[in-house]
Amino acid sequence: MFRFVVFDVETPNAMNHRMSAIGITVIENGNIVDAFYSLVNPETHFDSFNVQLTGISEKSVKNAPTFPELWSSIEPILSTGLLVAHNAVFDLGVLKNCLRDYGMEWKPYVRYICTVQTGRVVLPGMSHKLNVLCEYYGIHLNHHHAASDSHACAEILLHYLEDGADIRNHIRTYSFRKEKSNEERRSSLHDIWNPWHGCKKCSEGCQNCYMYYLDSLRDKDGSQIYRTKAGFRYPLSKDRSGQYKVKSGEMIRVCMTSDFFLEEADAWRNEAWKIIHRRPDVKFFLLTKRPERVADHLPEDWGDGWENVMFNVTCENQRRADERIPILMELPFKHKGIMCAPFIGPVSIGKYLPSEQIEQVLCDGENYGGARPCHYEWVKSLHDECAQHNVTFVFCGTGRRFVKDGKLYQLEGSIQSQQAYKSGLSFQGKPMDWKLTDEWGFPLNKENLYKPFFGEKCQTCGMKLTCNGCSQCGKCK
Repeated sequence: MFRFVVFDVETPNAMNHRMSAIGITVIENGNIVDAFYSLVNPETHFDSFNVQLTGISEKSVKNAPTFPELWSSIEPILSTGLLVAHNAVFDLGVLKNCLRDYGMEWKPYVRYICTVQTGRVVLPGMSHKLNVLCEYYGIHLNHHHAASDSHACAEILLHYLEDGADIRNHIRTYSFRKEKSNEERRSSLHDIWNPWHGCKKCSEGCQNCYMYYLDSLRDKDGSQIYRTKAGFRYPLSKDRSGQYKVKSGEMIRVCMTSDFFLEEADAWRNEAWKIIHRRPDVKFFLLTKRPERVADHLPEDWGDGWENVMFNVTCENQRRADERIPILMELPFKHKGIMCAPFIGPVSIGKYLPSEQIEQVLCDGENYGGARPCHYEWVKSLHDECAQHNVTFVFCGTGRRFVKDGKLYQLEGSIQSQQAYKSGLSFQGKPMDWKLTDEWGFPLNKENLYKPFFGEKCQTCGMKLTCNGCSQCGKCK
């Protein structure tokens, strides 16, 4: 006879990435032998709908353990039997999201039974909602209380077994393998070139570096810097027909998991410059927190800059803006920009814009564990300064924690860029004049350049103004 571990979770909001309670009921040899229940502090906001549904609020979980604190108690139970839940994909999904959000690992996959799916075979032709089945079997239910729901689900499973259900026909597999994050997905698309990987933290914006976080999920150390193998010559890679995979007119963001001017990459940079020089038909977006190193590490034939390179400095707060932008202004680049990300403090750049050297300003909030809040007022102020000087401003995303009108919002995933779009703060200023050429130096006809494709979901993305377009990978369908 199987050992069944029946569980149910409640969630604090519609995101379903955290749990506010978990109930577990254990069945052995056809009998309920153990039970476990706990509130969980989800460390995120509660929606009024969920509070009304479950009766659990922020006050309720104030002194409750967080998921990582609780995991050592529930993992040994969950790991010792066949998992069971009512509408199991939901509960398993919440569990997977909790593990992902906290950077924790469990099994690559689990075996489970869904009492909704099994019920459709055992009791065809009737509703399989939990409360309906409980009424049918005469089971007491305090609906949306995790302990009661898991106990009721266990009772229902026992009835199915008594009715002769062959449980082996209803066992399914659920994967707990990590899905790619937004940043990882971007890294696999056509607009990223990472000739080297890894970095050294050098300022406040590095505190919660997303690259360090993603590397930690793979038990890697983000401070270990290495030249990439297959990716180093990406801009020169060709398809089977001999055509460049990166098309003329595309914008390639360089070193998104490192810094192009990192000291540890000095031995590889000249070769990277040569690759950039061989593709005068492609735009290269360079970003650094180390502008003081740039002047000594430009190519010998740089002159007053190459037409296909845009140079940007990160300005996460006012201190770094006043430190880095003056250096930016003195450097010989045809195209210059500012990136306020992670945007962790108010920044004013109005005194730098009248020179007309700055062509674009981007801003984005912070993500992952320890994310610091981004404030609407900071974004609005940057927008106003850029609009006044007709400089393109792109509000890419809110970050995980966003403050507006004194209220803190916890935002996850694509909703960050959607809310940035809805704010209406992105602004198209004076267009950049890219003088791209072919390999012989002849100007390219703009009509023949790459034209970005934007899918349905792209229309409400905050990054659309600066994006290289959708790769049409099919993942958002």
